[in-house]
Amino acid sequence: MRAKGGLVMDWMSVVAVIGGVGVLFVACCVAIAQAAFSETMSRTKLQVAIFYGTVFAVALFGCLAITQAADTGAASVFSLALCAVSLFVGWHLSRAWRLNEDVEIASLNELRRFVETHQNVEDSLEERCARTARDYDLTRREEAILNLLLEGKTRSEIARELVVSDNTVKTHIRNLYRKMGVSGKDELADAMVERCGNAG
Repeated sequence: MRAKGGLVMDWMSVVAVIGGVGVLFVACCVAIAQAAFSETMSRTKLQVAIFYGTVFAVALFGCLAITQAADTGAASVFSLALCAVSLFVGWHLSRAWRLNEDVEIASLNELRRFVETHQNVEDSLEERCARTARDYDLTRREEAILNLLLEGKTRSEIARELVVSDNTVKTHIRNLYRKMGVSGKDELADAMVERCGNAG
């Protein structure tokens, strides 16, 4: 017959496993809800939701595997350690991803301001993009992406609007920059401003 102390330790281990996995489950649900119900599509919120979803799956299956291979004591240590590390890493990752997204949005806003400042009244955005596409031999998709970039859309917003993956948009933007001889949104803005000046 097992000692009372052993049963107490088993119960404490089970509670620790459930607590660690439960905290990760809640973090996963909150991240998914924030990504799904935010007013604007945010790549950062989507990345955070994927991160916590992956960590929750690792915690769940890892605890089951460790309990089978060893005991609930080892699973409880794994669960609590993974929970603590994941919350710490997740917080830092979300800050870094948000900063990158903020930088991209700021660049796009600056690009939009540049274009709006130098826009001819009679010259629509579509006409300027069409003229640029002809001059630089852009594909129809690259022209559409140029148009959306000049409207101030983020990469994730462009992907959603064109119903393509984020990586596909990234490839088209890279090709667009190469053809126009620019290395980023700021240089694209300068190139478009220069074209507006030459056209005027």
